[in-house]
Amino acid sequence: MRMGLAERAYVRNIFVRLLGIISLIAFVSLGVQLRVLYSSAGLLPARAYLEAFGSHALWEVPTIFWVDCSDTALTTAAILGAILSCGLIFNFAPRYCLVGVWLLYLSFVTIGQDFMSFQWDNLLLESMFFTFFVVPGGLRPRAASAPHPLGVFLMLWLVFRLHLESGAAKLLTGDPTWRDLTAMVNYYETAPLPTWLGWYAHQLPVWAHKLAALLTLVFEIGVAPLIFTGHRLRAVAFALMVLLQLPILLTANYGFFNYLSLALCLWVLDDTHVRWCAARVRWSLVPVPAARTGRWRTVLLAIVVLIVVPVSAVPFLRFTPWYGTWPTVRRVLNAYRSINAYHLFASMTLVRREAVIEGSDDGEHWQEYDLCYKPGDPSRPPPFVAPHQPRVDFQMWFLLLGGRGGAPYFDALLRAVLTDPQRVAALFCRNPFGDRPPRFVRVAVYQYRFTDAAQGRATGHWWDRQLLSYSQPIDQRALRQPS
Repeated sequence: MRMGLAERAYVRNIFVRLLGIISLIAFVSLGVQLRVLYSSAGLLPARAYLEAFGSHALWEVPTIFWVDCSDTALTTAAILGAILSCGLIFNFAPRYCLVGVWLLYLSFVTIGQDFMSFQWDNLLLESMFFTFFVVPGGLRPRAASAPHPLGVFLMLWLVFRLHLESGAAKLLTGDPTWRDLTAMVNYYETAPLPTWLGWYAHQLPVWAHKLAALLTLVFEIGVAPLIFTGHRLRAVAFALMVLLQLPILLTANYGFFNYLSLALCLWVLDDTHVRWCAARVRWSLVPVPAARTGRWRTVLLAIVVLIVVPVSAVPFLRFTPWYGTWPTVRRVLNAYRSINAYHLFASMTLVRREAVIEGSDDGEHWQEYDLCYKPGDPSRPPPFVAPHQPRVDFQMWFLLLGGRGGAPYFDALLRAVLTDPQRVAALFCRNPFGDRPPRFVRVAVYQYRFTDAAQGRATGHWWDRQLLSYSQPIDQRALRQPS
């Protein structure tokens, strides 16, 4: 009890429902984008991706879409994932629903390629995997017993790693902006999809940005060990972890990541904290039995803990001199993405470059296409879109990092604009040519910066941008056809 393993029946019940809500959001968000992402006419068709493997072993490429990868199958899987997520929300056969949503989301992540390569996709899979050891069985477990203390430990181990690894990676990568505490000076304007509140945060003085960087390191590295302490210190740790997540959630759009991180932080609390809160709001709690700690249950969970704890350190070895060890384990973990390393913002981006697609009918007069959520028109405020993640807009942030350019999905996007614009029409909030294609397209590369307060008042612009270069104009004949 003194080591943070007090009973968590109420915490577990709340968390499982929150996990169901988050997985529902994840499946719905993905489902509305399937046509443009992975359908037979999508930017990265799932069928072509799987066919490229030729002969395969299911355990190496784990996805149900080996059976059927049609557009109908993709849509059906997303709908089924949403339905099973509702099972978690309404506490109907939660253990079976959990296995189902894990398998379906893993299947999408496996075929996801560039668009599902994010740490929050990994975190959702890992959260589902670890939750299996605490979720109750049965069809309607209304008053299920508290989870086994070893199951609680596994959930705390995930929360601990999420925070400690994120903080440690910032120092281990050697990024100088974390060493001199200037990491936040450019963070808000270089975040993949900032919000308009990020513009206001960017206007803060340098000392405030340095304080924010210092507090980030303290909250991630210094607070993480407190989750294994006593009742009162864990309440403090929970409050500080929430305080860490809220500014990120308000200033940038990272899909469901911050919401899932906040839900996971509930495990830092215990049922005594929940009862205290319930009494303050006059919420009546149904009594639940104590945790069942039978011998065989304890032995099996102990074996899981003894395996999972050392194995969970393997993905993080990439930040250490021992990265080359355990290659087979790393290969399996990379395939299933249910035990991961977390290194959020370990290396900061100092300059924001954006690729802007332009179209023309004569090769002389050009008009811009504006994606709905990434920076484009300088006068358009950066929107709030999370917990939905617009996968194309988000991935575009990586297109020009380090000065490199070009990606298969971006080539496919240019091809669609030039040949079949209706396929990608949903991506654009400004489409100057409507349903018809232009004769030519090109890519303008701009450097974007947030305006300062005086510029913002004078121009009404949120962004100031400087043209860096143009690509050569491209017509249909110049487009390289997919192999």
